[in-house]
Amino acid sequence: MKLHGVQQTKWSGVLIFALLILVFPMIVTQSFYLTQATFAGIYAIIAIGLGLLMGYAGQISLGQAAFYGIGAYTTSVLTATMGWSPWISLPVAILVPAVVAFFMGYTMSRLSGYYLAMATLALGIIVHTLLVEWRGVTKGASGFFGIPQLNLFGFTITQGVPYYYLVWFFVLVVLVLSLNIVHSRVGRALRSIHDSEIASSAMGVNTGKYKMQIFILSAMFAGLAGWLFAHMSYSISPAAFTMDASILFLAMVVLGGSGSVWGALIGTLLIRVVGIVVHALGEKFPFITSDFEHVIYGLILMLVVIFMPRGLFPSVTGWFESLATKRSSKKSMLEVAAAKREV
Repeated sequence: MKLHGVQQTKWSGVLIFALLILVFPMIVTQSFYLTQATFAGIYAIIAIGLGLLMGYAGQISLGQAAFYGIGAYTTSVLTATMGWSPWISLPVAILVPAVVAFFMGYTMSRLSGYYLAMATLALGIIVHTLLVEWRGVTKGASGFFGIPQLNLFGFTITQGVPYYYLVWFFVLVVLVLSLNIVHSRVGRALRSIHDSEIASSAMGVNTGKYKMQIFILSAMFAGLAGWLFAHMSYSISPAAFTMDASILFLAMVVLGGSGSVWGALIGTLLIRVVGIVVHALGEKFPFITSDFEHVIYGLILMLVVIFMPRGLFPSVTGWFESLATKRSSKKSMLEVAAAKREV
């Protein structure tokens, strides 16, 4: 497959990012930070999918935690209860959220904007309730225990550096795929839907089809993240897939910039860094509890929404591009003035 998107967004950015992923465990060796970085990768997969849905299709989803939970519980049931290999459960854990998204998108194809957001919020509540109440399958509020570890060619992928590399390998795959999509014909169609769905329909764009496709893709990314989370944690419970988690994913995308694949990634990393800073401060100052983390999230979000409505990454890159343009214009004017003096 020809990767048009990667070519247009420059391979250098992707390669530098891959290099940073590679060297991070060589510089930061503490298990706490490696675990946080691994969680950041899992969340980044969800945020990138949600960013595609929000920034390019113009749809808001408050139910990504539901797809995340469906992926995690699918692999848990298949591996811990039925004895499947985790690798065989991987495509199923991605496919089941996709099927749910298909039927949900099909039945709600006429919804958009706030109405779709409310519908996805309802999905999140329904799925969370099922995870708690369907005890015969999900084990109820106590959750699943004994989810098997991943093995590859006889090597157990344990927590720490091995799982960190596995998660960020999948992040790179999702990143490259998403960059390819947003710079393809599908991406241009999605951007036109985001700007004006009515105008896009008038121009012959099948808006329903593209919105459905990106909705399913974002659900598949969330299912993949759920699979990674389940086999990293060895145990899961419905508490990890609440509406709070959906709002946190939404905050990551808004903070980094919903109109940019890189923005969703940057937003995720920033949110995790804030969590680490609050944790470090909490060890020194007892009055700083984990709830303080949410206060900081709220303050940062307020500042970003007010002063950088496009999000951090698009705003910062826009400033640099504007600065470069001004410098180039100034240099051209000086060259013209120098040429006139010589004449």
